[in-house]
Amino acid sequence: MHFDFTKKKRDIYWKYTLFYLLIAACFFGPYLITGHSLIWNTDAANQHLPLMVKYREYLLSFLRHLSQGPAEWSWTAGVGSDLFSIFSYYTIGDVFAYIALLFPTSHLVFAYQLILVLRLYCVGLAFVYFARHFAFKNWIILVGSGVYMVNAYLLYAAIAQPMFATTFMIFPIIVVQLEKVLTGQKSWGLLAVFVWMLVSNYYLAFVLGLGAILYLALRYGLVYYQKIDFWATFKKLLFAAVGAIALSAGLLIPELIAVMNSTRTGSEFANGLVFYPFYYYLLLPKQLINGDNWQLMFWSALGLASIILPALAYLFANWRKYRVIAASLILGFIFTLIPAIGALFNGGMSPSNRWTLLLYLPLALTVTIFLKAVSEKAVTKKEWRTILLVCGIYLIYLVVLSFLENDYNLFLPVVFLFFSLAACLAYTQGLAPEKAISGVVVLNLAFNAVYAALPYNGSFASSMLAQGEYEQIAEKRYGGLNKILPTGSFYRVNTVSSNQFVSQKKLWNDLTSGLANVSSYYSIQNKYLGQFSMDLGNVQYDNNIPLHQLDDRTILNNFFGVRYIFSQKGSVNAQKTPGTYDLIGASKAVTDPDTAISYQARLYKTTEAFPLVWLTNKVISPSRYQKLSDSQKERALASGVVTSAKGNYQKAKLSGVKTVKASLVNNQGQKVNKNKINYTDSQETYTIKLSKKALAKLGKCELHVELSQVSYQPLALSQQLDLELKKAKQQADLTGKAFNQTQTKYKYWRYHLLAGSPDPSYKLSVSTKKTTETLAQPSQEMTSFFRLVDGGTLNLGSYQTLPSSLTLKPSKLGTYRLKWKVVAIPLNHAYVKEVRQIQQEGIKQLKLSQNRLSGMLNAKKSSIMTSTIPYSSGWHATLDGKAVKVIKTNEAFVGIQVRKGKHRLVLYYQTPGLRTGLIISTLAALILLACFYLELEKAKRAQKKR
Repeated sequence: MHFDFTKKKRDIYWKYTLFYLLIAACFFGPYLITGHSLIWNTDAANQHLPLMVKYREYLLSFLRHLSQGPAEWSWTAGVGSDLFSIFSYYTIGDVFAYIALLFPTSHLVFAYQLILVLRLYCVGLAFVYFARHFAFKNWIILVGSGVYMVNAYLLYAAIAQPMFATTFMIFPIIVVQLEKVLTGQKSWGLLAVFVWMLVSNYYLAFVLGLGAILYLALRYGLVYYQKIDFWATFKKLLFAAVGAIALSAGLLIPELIAVMNSTRTGSEFANGLVFYPFYYYLLLPKQLINGDNWQLMFWSALGLASIILPALAYLFANWRKYRVIAASLILGFIFTLIPAIGALFNGGMSPSNRWTLLLYLPLALTVTIFLKAVSEKAVTKKEWRTILLVCGIYLIYLVVLSFLENDYNLFLPVVFLFFSLAACLAYTQGLAPEKAISGVVVLNLAFNAVYAALPYNGSFASSMLAQGEYEQIAEKRYGGLNKILPTGSFYRVNTVSSNQFVSQKKLWNDLTSGLANVSSYYSIQNKYLGQFSMDLGNVQYDNNIPLHQLDDRTILNNFFGVRYIFSQKGSVNAQKTPGTYDLIGASKAVTDPDTAISYQARLYKTTEAFPLVWLTNKVISPSRYQKLSDSQKERALASGVVTSAKGNYQKAKLSGVKTVKASLVNNQGQKVNKNKINYTDSQETYTIKLSKKALAKLGKCELHVELSQVSYQPLALSQQLDLELKKAKQQADLTGKAFNQTQTKYKYWRYHLLAGSPDPSYKLSVSTKKTTETLAQPSQEMTSFFRLVDGGTLNLGSYQTLPSSLTLKPSKLGTYRLKWKVVAIPLNHAYVKEVRQIQQEGIKQLKLSQNRLSGMLNAKKSSIMTSTIPYSSGWHATLDGKAVKVIKTNEAFVGIQVRKGKHRLVLYYQTPGLRTGLIISTLAALILLACFYLELEKAKRAQKKR
């Protein structure tokens, strides 16, 4: 393909705008018609929309109070977080986020949704800009832009992960600017688009950067090798790359520091996969024309309009003419087959094929090439035979697959495949106008967009919040009880796990009430906080939400200074309120007439909440701490502070955790090996029987089941099938039914094939009448949430009288090896006494302000000041105006060493790397301006000589 950089008429742009109105009506309209908003109930409701609102608020505050400088730390984002790391991932570098400044606060929900529509418009606009550099008719460019916009990737991401839409804009511009440099033109345009790429999102910049390198390698190797001055071109490319990196350093350096100190580091490469599950390879070709499919397998979903299949057949029939495009698609196909490649594109983490966004440009270009050939009647009879043969083979594959899957979602794509072929053939035979071809393809795009957005088609459309629901959630997320909480002092709040006040089940952030809720859901989370959570065996931990609701563990809630807990009577875990919290308020009870269940929002308060900052002379060495069990570590938080600091400190006395003697029995009451469970019957449950003698000696306690060294060996597929067949035959015999072994075996085999069995994921659930707690090993398919789980502590709640038995239930057949024990943490006078001592040693005259904490400390002896402020190298401290070293305490929090006496403490925060990055960016801007000025002067002199 030859790029044409001559100036052309721009009438295509207003034609595209009219065309986009049709696409947008189909893309977004069904959500609105069916009463939904464009706000996804997961990332959009928890991150994108509230972060846009909060960033606008912070930005306006900064502009009004320039002398105070920017806010860099939030006291209410979870248990405290660096604001830059929160905003930089999605918001600061997003040019569309600043559109929100044009809207009043009351209209920001509307603004967010309007921005989604504008993003998609710019995606198609970028393709039009790209395609205008080739000899295509306007109608072909418009159809190509539609193919580029309406695909399985963007039908999901344009709403659920809107930042991905930006990459669809940037990549076509990068390719055009690279081509300009390769053809000897200036590199300023490339520098500019590289800057946009780098500031928009560091992760997607990495993907786009690799895509640019691959494009350069293919284009140079297959087209320009020995035809251009390599070193002159290389210098221009280097200038653009280095200049863009330096100019973007103000964002890049602090972002990279934040990522390296986040919970995302240290994950298992490619989730441990060498190959994808078999079903992935089986179903991947099906995704090609399944244009409304949003169910991404490892983020591989190349669903486009059905015209893509004959277009690909034509392209590869003429691969010598289109070598770069063919090579890029072949390379892309190979990459989708190897988990390690997905992991490399994903920064060395999970095998997420989000990089496939790069393939949509050559795929859409392939469609335009084919339509151009058809419109010029340049497709030969031999090429038509090849196209029809490829389509025939593909249809046979789809027929076989439809019988296997019992899934007929491809009915319309197949219909449009026939229509597309018929329209193209009819035009070449003079039986139909060109408009018939574009009409069929556009109709195909319209159906794909509409069908994906209809709420009865799968769960994605149904997971959009209803219109007005986001505002309702913001108003009623705590049942209205947050309005009676006191103001003027700092405290944290929490909710009971999975306990819902509103219909939305995925509330992991509170960015609207102004309360300091301990749960937080951000892409970049403090790694020390995450490690602390895992060290204490918090089974609710995942990379994006390190604490969740602290699994309702009493001492953990007290430790984090949670003074108030919200609960909803009648909802899940309503009886699992942590042990030291007492009911102080409730809303009016409402009874569901269908279920007779009474619902009531309730507010609980404790007098055992730890202060934000306190002193202690009692220390625990890190080596001693690591030898403790999860529950012992939690109990130790009240007994002393974990630190490696040297000084005249007292060794903490650790006590308070009681092991409860227990045994494991099966359904028949027979004792089983507690460390190895051969689970071969899905109906089997196990009972953990607790010693009555041990229970009699305990008062009010919190009950934990500690699981460690857990491993799961799934059964081989043949073993699984044999056991399931045996069980099915037994059930048939009991009911006197005839048993069809062949049909039953096929049913189970089909299920396991499509489910990817066997796989190492599992769940171990322990239940009481009060709650069910689960230790879960995520599937390797869970790209962002996968981690290796080998243990954790299940909190079964607080009791005045402990239950006599617990129920253990594995989720899948196989062999479980594990160590477990039941422990009780007495919430007695000894614990309360330690908490009172901590409260007495708490900071006085506490004052929190922007990036700063101050107060008075009174150390009766040499002590360690500790806190529940997450540790970061950005924290600095002074005592009585003199700088002191900030240390890590309890493995994750800010602390300092304090000598005896009264002291004024000041803690202040500066985002690591931000100032260095801004200095580099400023210098780079000055140097680049100077270079640009000198280049202009040189051009003027050259012009005068002419």
